[in-house]
Amino acid sequence: MRKASFFFLLILSQLAFSQQSIQFENSDFATILSKAKQEKKLIFLDAYASWCGPCKLMERNVFTDKTVADYYNKNFINAHFDMEKGEGRELAAKYGIRSYPTLLFLNQDGDIVGKELGYIQTAEFLELGKKNNNPQLVNTNLKEEFIKGKLDQPTLLQFIELYGSKDPVLAKQASEKYFENKKDHVFSPEEVNTLLNFTQSTEDKNYKVFKNNKAGITALLPEEKYTQFDHYLQLVQLVKSATDDKTGTIDDGKILREGAGLLPKDDLIKSLNIYKLNYYAAHQNYAAYEKTALEYYKNPDEFNNSELLTAASIFNDGVKNPSSLQTAARWAEKAVMAGENYTSTSILASLYDKLGKKEEAKMFAGAAANFAREENRDAGKMIEIMNKK
Repeated sequence: MRKASFFFLLILSQLAFSQQSIQFENSDFATILSKAKQEKKLIFLDAYASWCGPCKLMERNVFTDKTVADYYNKNFINAHFDMEKGEGRELAAKYGIRSYPTLLFLNQDGDIVGKELGYIQTAEFLELGKKNNNPQLVNTNLKEEFIKGKLDQPTLLQFIELYGSKDPVLAKQASEKYFENKKDHVFSPEEVNTLLNFTQSTEDKNYKVFKNNKAGITALLPEEKYTQFDHYLQLVQLVKSATDDKTGTIDDGKILREGAGLLPKDDLIKSLNIYKLNYYAAHQNYAAYEKTALEYYKNPDEFNNSELLTAASIFNDGVKNPSSLQTAARWAEKAVMAGENYTSTSILASLYDKLGKKEEAKMFAGAAANFAREENRDAGKMIEIMNKK
């Protein structure tokens, strides 16, 4: 009788446990979407992996909280899939899931309307659900609604977060609309983060919001950081005004003079040189790149091998001066000594070939060809160097 009582209590306890946990659907994703449409609810999707420790903690400590379970069971169609098994693999590819847990909120068409990464505490998870439990998100094409001007302020903020990575231009437009509609001068952390992310120059509409709301922003952001960000935006505008895309030239003097109060001198010079290198490389102005790089990398031990190898590669592509090519070869040698791979050995082989160092060129071309075969890459150019007489 005692055994019967024990098992009866065990069953009751398990039943109670299951009733106070989030009830996840035991069906395929298409069925879950269909149910969401029928019940006019959003979908909460727990994307996990069987080996993920934080995922297990969420399941054990958060999903079993009664308040959480009651809220999610009432307001969402709940689903969870192992992203490394069965249909989970397709969902991982569809939603670009690379870390676990990933907590998604989806509308009835399967579009993401909310997202959070990693383990979060019970109270935060409950607030996450409340934040995303927005009737406007259920069966709405948010992009169309935004274009029509029908999104309210909370939904606009969610829209900006969702489109920040997949359509930054649209997200920036939405941020401008959001702050245009904002009537008060009190900022939340989310608003400050959004404003900084989508203010990219002093010509942006959001820059006026940034300047006119210093008190509200510095209530959350240290004034030093506020000033640094302001100086950064001014520097961006200065560099833009000092760059002539028609001639492919940069007015160094203008940047150094007018930027003197925006950054310490050494930082300003370094930032200017990095900008010049990137600009000249992008515009294939090899003569200007050569001059800048030779000066900037004159002490190569102060730079990482990846940066030096990039410069060596650009010299290999467009620089003719033998002395400069010899310098580039030394940069590539430094990278090769740190670790051989296809990129480093092929660049060094090409530089040696241009310098007429046939034996060295053939040796590193052979190494590069071996790496190419291992990595299923084209070894044609390296084979040409190897076959030269």
